[in-house]
Amino acid sequence: MNPVPDLSQRTRRYWMIDGLPELLIGSIFLFTGSVQLILLSAPANIADWTNLLLPLALIPLILLGRTILHALKIRITYPRTGYVAYRQPPRWQRALGGLVGIGVGIALANLTFNVQLAEAWMPVLMGATLAAGLGYLGAYLGMRRFYALAAFVTALGIFMHWTPVNGFLGASLVIATAGAWMLISGSVTLYRYLQHTSIEVS
Repeated sequence: MNPVPDLSQRTRRYWMIDGLPELLIGSIFLFTGSVQLILLSAPANIADWTNLLLPLALIPLILLGRTILHALKIRITYPRTGYVAYRQPPRWQRALGGLVGIGVGIALANLTFNVQLAEAWMPVLMGATLAAGLGYLGAYLGMRRFYALAAFVTALGIFMHWTPVNGFLGASLVIATAGAWMLISGSVTLYRYLQHTSIEVS
């Protein structure tokens, strides 16, 4: 007997059908990792303040990215495979998610003040944090490639921990590598989507 398909998961996966959300998330990861890499050569006082402000600076970047993503879907996706309206979460849930994200970002940034602890465990902590988010996304969407990326960033964080690489450098490389992976995955998905779909002319 064949298992009953999860229609809610299938509906949620439609949002990822064109690869555009992966390109957005990957761009944010790559931007964050690149900024962290640049800060490694910046004066300590500038790097500390930037690390504290970076989580707050990401909020307008994410909002702008969502606006651009919606515009691209109107131009690319909806004319090809149709529009699906998703029920939006309540405002309190979105606000709570934003506060949790900011809290995690500030906590990770504050870890930089404990140099010894950061040097040893920052790559592992960053890999585990990203893996948790990616694993949840994979379960929510039912998409195995997010499980693969979660396992990879976990292994990469552990690998960086056991190498002589600076802990901050290792954590930045974990973030940037996750972003690069998602950019490649999103680009391949978008290419395949454009190859197998066409704009419907009414």
